[in-house]
Amino acid sequence: MSEKSKKKFQCKLILVGDSGVGKTCIINRYLKRSTLDVAATLSTSWYTKYEKINNYEIAFQIWDTVGQEQYRSLNTLFFKDAQICLIVFDITRKESFNNIQNYWYESIITNGPEGIVCGLAGNKNDLSEYEKVDRNEVKEFCEDIDAVFKYTSAKNNICIDELFKELGYKFLHSEFMKNMSISISISSISDSKDNKFLIDKKYKKKEQKMEKIGCC
Repeated sequence: MSEKSKKKFQCKLILVGDSGVGKTCIINRYLKRSTLDVAATLSTSWYTKYEKINNYEIAFQIWDTVGQEQYRSLNTLFFKDAQICLIVFDITRKESFNNIQNYWYESIITNGPEGIVCGLAGNKNDLSEYEKVDRNEVKEFCEDIDAVFKYTSAKNNICIDELFKELGYKFLHSEFMKNMSISISISSISDSKDNKFLIDKKYKKKEQKMEKIGCC
């Protein structure tokens, strides 16, 4: 398929998980930014990254959330209208994986839309000699919730790009795409950086609501 016939889609992707597991570092690595000396995230922020998958181009709107326990309830505000949720744990901290099973996944299913695509990242794989999370337990949990999973290292750039590509691929085959009445040819969009995607009115209203929430 030629470049002119490629289709573009927007996708809200939110990262959640305990504080210190490496959510911001994963985002920075994916965006080709520095991952060194990143402080704990104290407010929710978002970034855009374009990803080409087969004959499609996805504009990932990537949301970085606060992991500290006292702020967790605020994160649920950002689950609405998310198409993908990536849950991150630190392989050297068993508690960070336990909290996925005991809190994060249930919170996503309760507060997110039906059919949300889930992914798991076992981060800090460069420290595998200090691993505390049983890999069979991780595999079984991922199979139970039908999640995309990768062992990652933001520090050493291990499986970061592959993880986002697989999440994008699953999104393209999700219920969202079946229900989304968007069909945009790249030829109808100029190269101007100021142009936004043309989307149907229903989806546009959802994005406007999201913009009103903003970043805290």
